[in-house]
Amino acid sequence: MTNNFLITLRNDTGCGCPGIGFGTTGYIEIPETNTNYDVQATMDPQQWLDDISDTSVLVFVHGFGNDSCKIIDRHNTIKPYVPSGVTLVSFDWPSGNPGMSAYQNDKHNAASSASYFIRDCLKVLLRKFEPGNIHLFGHSMGAYVIEQAFQTPSEVFTVGHVLLAAGDVNQMNYGAATPLLTNYLSHCNNLSVYWSQDDQALADSHIINHYIPLGLQGFKGVVPDRCYGIECTGYYRNYVKNDPPPAPPPLPPPNLPLPPISPAEFSHVWYLLYAPKPPPVNDFYTDFGAVLRGYLAFPTRAPKPPPPMTPDKNSFSLQRPKA
Repeated sequence: MTNNFLITLRNDTGCGCPGIGFGTTGYIEIPETNTNYDVQATMDPQQWLDDISDTSVLVFVHGFGNDSCKIIDRHNTIKPYVPSGVTLVSFDWPSGNPGMSAYQNDKHNAASSASYFIRDCLKVLLRKFEPGNIHLFGHSMGAYVIEQAFQTPSEVFTVGHVLLAAGDVNQMNYGAATPLLTNYLSHCNNLSVYWSQDDQALADSHIINHYIPLGLQGFKGVVPDRCYGIECTGYYRNYVKNDPPPAPPPLPPPNLPLPPISPAEFSHVWYLLYAPKPPPVNDFYTDFGAVLRGYLAFPTRAPKPPPPMTPDKNSFSLQRPKA
């Protein structure tokens, strides 16, 4: 059992309880049994770095509507699937605003987090890790945090792999040679985009933002160089849709269990939560792990290539270009 590592931007609402506003950047190390963290228990950044024993790191950037407890839960869900030699670090920007303007307020916070992501996350990690050994994983609005951070050509760094699942960003900005993607790819070795047409949360984003989210329809037209588009619609329909995760277990007092996940939310977060049952299929975390190990062509689990399938059958594994 190893500790969990986080970087938090959240404010202190009293007695160390993480809020939904910006505070002083904190470097947090907690036992993986903890269900929340104390923003007052921040460490010296160098000591925090020294406690990470691996030679590579994966930074998870969460999405909209997540409080600090949900971030810890998401972290612990992802952690078992991260390859050995890679430490998972969660970048906890302040989301979880309440009320009718919750989405817009969270998106404002996401944009404001971009400069902190460079200064207090990437530049700190670069003190210890080779640039190509720093990888990023953005889910939902977390993709927007990474996008905005990568629109700074004056910042010279090139991280390794970037993986986006259900990315809540504008598809039109990710065409070949667009200024945004050109800036983006100047800061990373490659970009993998996982998307599903059945993502109900991103269908709502389409209405709110008046653009097609990248995580809803993927790249438009030809997939640009150094980018990979993995359609997950068929995978979701065939394996995930009718197999939601069990309700979260009760926690000892004074902890409160996370609320159950609605079908609409599950269509958006299944990438993180779904564990396929036997017989094995080409699932998200298998591809995720293969990318982090440097294999950009999907290594099928089957001993021989799967039989021909219709475009809607298990399209998840069939969409990654060959190396």
